[in-house]
Amino acid sequence: MLADLTVINMGSGMAPALIAKFLAELGASVIRVEPPDGDPFHDIYPAYGAWLGAAGNATQSGVTGEQLASLLANADVCITGGEDHPDMTRCSDAASLQQHNSGLVILDIEAYPPGMDSCCGPAVDILLQARSGLVWEHFTGRPIPMSFSPTNYGAALRGLCGLLAALYERELSGRGQVVATSLFEGALTWVAGLWCDVADPGPGTNFVMPMDPYPLVFRCADGVYIHIVIGGAGSKYRMYQALDIDDPSVTPDDSGMPKPTDDPKNFFGEIDLLAEHIAKKTSRELLDGIWSLGLPAEPVLAPGACWDLPQIQHNGVIAEGEDGVRHVGHPIVSKASAVPLNKRTGGGEQPLSGVRVVDFGAFVAGPFASVVLADLGAEVVKVEPLSGDPNRSIFRSHTASNRGKRAISLNMKEPDGIEIARELCCSADIITSNFRTGVAGRLGIAAAQLHELKPELIALESPGYGSSGPLAERAGFDMVMQALCGHEFRAGGKANEPIWNRTSMVDYTGGLLGTIGTLAALYHRAHSGYGMALEIPLVNAGVYLLSELLQTTEAEFDNIMQLNATRTGFHPAEALYQTTDGWIAVAVRGEKAVAGLSSLLGLAEVLGHDPEQWDESVADGMAERIARWSTEEATGILEAKGIWVEECRRNVEQEVLQGPDFEKAGLVQTSVHPLFGKVRELGVMMRFSRSEVGHHRYAQVPGESSRQLLKELGKSEDRIAALLEQTVVA
Repeated sequence: MLADLTVINMGSGMAPALIAKFLAELGASVIRVEPPDGDPFHDIYPAYGAWLGAAGNATQSGVTGEQLASLLANADVCITGGEDHPDMTRCSDAASLQQHNSGLVILDIEAYPPGMDSCCGPAVDILLQARSGLVWEHFTGRPIPMSFSPTNYGAALRGLCGLLAALYERELSGRGQVVATSLFEGALTWVAGLWCDVADPGPGTNFVMPMDPYPLVFRCADGVYIHIVIGGAGSKYRMYQALDIDDPSVTPDDSGMPKPTDDPKNFFGEIDLLAEHIAKKTSRELLDGIWSLGLPAEPVLAPGACWDLPQIQHNGVIAEGEDGVRHVGHPIVSKASAVPLNKRTGGGEQPLSGVRVVDFGAFVAGPFASVVLADLGAEVVKVEPLSGDPNRSIFRSHTASNRGKRAISLNMKEPDGIEIARELCCSADIITSNFRTGVAGRLGIAAAQLHELKPELIALESPGYGSSGPLAERAGFDMVMQALCGHEFRAGGKANEPIWNRTSMVDYTGGLLGTIGTLAALYHRAHSGYGMALEIPLVNAGVYLLSELLQTTEAEFDNIMQLNATRTGFHPAEALYQTTDGWIAVAVRGEKAVAGLSSLLGLAEVLGHDPEQWDESVADGMAERIARWSTEEATGILEAKGIWVEECRRNVEQEVLQGPDFEKAGLVQTSVHPLFGKVRELGVMMRFSRSEVGHHRYAQVPGESSRQLLKELGKSEDRIAALLEQTVVA
């Protein structure tokens, strides 16, 4: 889709490398310009070289100013910014680069967004997790770092969205611009469904995934952990059947969906009862029984253990280099429509002005793809059944994935409802859905059927495991994907039970990958005239979030990192430590910091000069010393030795949502909801130097735009009245 593009990567660290890898896998030619003094991130990330060399990327070192100017003059995209390291200077002069290259689209990965001028701490994942409050988003009694580098993955995904939108806009206007996001906003990407401030709250608006969660993760008789999910029509009844639980109070239509009134321990299900019955059976017995009833469940596997599963192989998400080393490949499956049509012309104040999207998605992953498109200027129509999107019961999660859309409720079990749905599709540029496999085809809106109606359509489907393959019919949810792909094992820590991440990060990754795929397809269509069928299985999103894994030719994994036993970090050099009055995050990078820590703790012989050789005794020594100091004392003492420190802040939600400058920076969006008054929530989290982005539209109530949309389709008032009376539309 991007075969005609040339990209210059001048960024530093993980996020720019992941972005460059993604663009190369979409066909772009990527040139890596190494920093003058070398790139220290090769020593931090074992997969760094694989990312930079993906799909034949070229690397150039010792580039002179004249050579760089020539490269940029012939490029389409330049990536700058990223992480900090004391041994190199982060390239972040995006405005100057754009001034000298007006047709260039420049993506700048900042440390923090505008409005946080008082915060100028180093851009390191563990420090940004602490500053953003992300470390306090799981337990109430103590902080814990998220185990998937949320700042880097978040910034990479957001950055790709902005970059591709700017490229599409450039295809229409002929002008480049600077696009910016930040690692801080990358961190906040994962709390979009948790953070929200409502003027007139009610039970639904206050309802949020509880802290200190008790997910349905249980140890079976054979010692294997499995994760089950109860939720959806009749699922509790069927799950109880699978587990041989006899409870007459559970009816055949009982969904078991969490309710705001449930106590935190039993929020997802009756923990003690379920644990008792699951402990009696082996994991294979249980999983086979649960799957036979069409319910979601998966074993908790170590990172990389799922790679050889037939479905993962079928999806083609694992790639092998020329050296035989396997790594995470491209998560998007794409196929161009057969007939190219005229190139689209247009443009407007926003990057996606004039683009229309029809969204059939439910829950999170499907709808979140199109909510970002709405942020970028697209008109989005949400189509939902008369019963509504099941996620409407959780307002914070629902508004995060549906703000900015118009809403129509259709009974697609009726022929008239299917006809209206297809008419809406014919009026659109992009169609998105995340039905279970086969449902879209039965409704007449599968990609192949849509391309018969309108070949230039971009059709995105986001199934759980894939539209084909041995697991295509299996129910997929974020929770079981975290288990299968290795995230729960990794987050649990050494010798501990698994931990599910309450931010539902696989769901949001799936949504952002959907945005990225549709934007790449939009650019390709504007350039070539071809429509596109895209598929992004949720399991691919879970695999993608462990892109740092490498498997050697001996079938061993180089980087199965797991949080330590105390769940404070992966390595003593970048971890959380408790003080007398709180917690701090510490990042020891570079020889000066290592030497400073060594002298401070009197551990010269233990520490040496290579942090890779440090063991848990170093962490114990650091923890013992830091525990004597207050947060203020620890910060001053450590920083004086060249060690980077950040306080683990709590209650950052209100600081961000109420911050006077954050709305202007696109970090926060405000709208006025007809039921709940003023709503403040996380917004587009991208900035464009020339294009406008963002909006002030709320997540509509069910069917709020039904009449208006039917009129736009040419339906008369009498016909609309009849459709409403026949409950085809609501």
